[in-house]
Amino acid sequence: MSQANQIKISFDVQEACYVCHGEWSISNLAGLLTEFKQIPTPKALKTIINGKNISVFDSAGALAIIRCMNQLNQDKKEVELKNFSPSQLLLIELVQSQYTSLLYEPPILKSENILHRIGEEAINKLNQADGVIVLIGDLSIKLFEAIITWRRFHLPNIVSNIYSAGIQALPIVALLSFLIGVVLAYQMGLQLQTYGANIFIAYISGMAIFREFSPLITAIIVAGRTSSAFTAQIGSMKINEEIDALYTMGLSPTELLVVPKMLGLVLVFPLLIFWSDVFSVLGAMFMSKTMLQVGYVDFLNRLRDSVGLKQMMLGLYKAPVFALIVSLVGCFQGFEVQSSADNIGSQTTKSVVQALFLIIVADAAFSIVYSWMKI
Repeated sequence: MSQANQIKISFDVQEACYVCHGEWSISNLAGLLTEFKQIPTPKALKTIINGKNISVFDSAGALAIIRCMNQLNQDKKEVELKNFSPSQLLLIELVQSQYTSLLYEPPILKSENILHRIGEEAINKLNQADGVIVLIGDLSIKLFEAIITWRRFHLPNIVSNIYSAGIQALPIVALLSFLIGVVLAYQMGLQLQTYGANIFIAYISGMAIFREFSPLITAIIVAGRTSSAFTAQIGSMKINEEIDALYTMGLSPTELLVVPKMLGLVLVFPLLIFWSDVFSVLGAMFMSKTMLQVGYVDFLNRLRDSVGLKQMMLGLYKAPVFALIVSLVGCFQGFEVQSSADNIGSQTTKSVVQALFLIIVADAAFSIVYSWMKI
């Protein structure tokens, strides 16, 4: 900035007035008010601010002049503006009329205590539970109506969901299940090897795989990829007002969107768990042969004799419950999406977290029931 255009305000003793110099624009006003406060206040009751040397003047400059005037008013001085052009005076008058709005400060949000947050979250969960119950009721009605009229099952949609939620998940389920089988056999084999009980690896790993790990790992994978997909799909439809369009046409979003997803997942979930059982056993067999020198035939014979089909069925019994949890949570959170793209991400996260939480709770409930039944 040239010396001639440098912004400055000084007090002229001979003229007994403040003189403004330079370009009074938003890019040059930093520190001006601090500089003005350091100038000794004149003793005269009437003070003049002279703007003859101002080369550029914008609304930020007008605001700076007003703040200087207010500072002088606080010192009980009467202020007069001199040698300002009519346009500059109009701009100062305009900014002065809106000055109170410029002083607005947003209120400080009061931080709530932990009890308030717990109560608020409890109310939110109760409202969500109420919404899930309504969805289950509507879903039950649509299922009974579809039983009477088979065309209302929308078989192409069901097959499409079986393919996307089930068939396309087979590779990732197979890979993770194989690795889980390897890890289980390795960890258990370290202990069994100490006592020379290598052959018991088939029984221990088979029980763990059939009853717990395969159903749980499968449910976690499906919750991560399918529940989130359901939420994102329905949420996008809601943002694009496609859900409202279905209501306008007299169609039921529950019948068209929720029923096919739920039925497709219920039908394909046992297949996914069985698929996981197979590859988990293959992983355990591979590690048992490599680490414990238990042959493949011996492993399978021991698995058949000590574990049997019954334990595998106990894991498959969990499939419909896990499928209902994943589909209902995913669809419900999709319907909860508001008119915001950011909200889709938030609801998708809630969908996955809630589905995983309920799956673990349901698995614990199955374990308790199996323990009571002594099976």
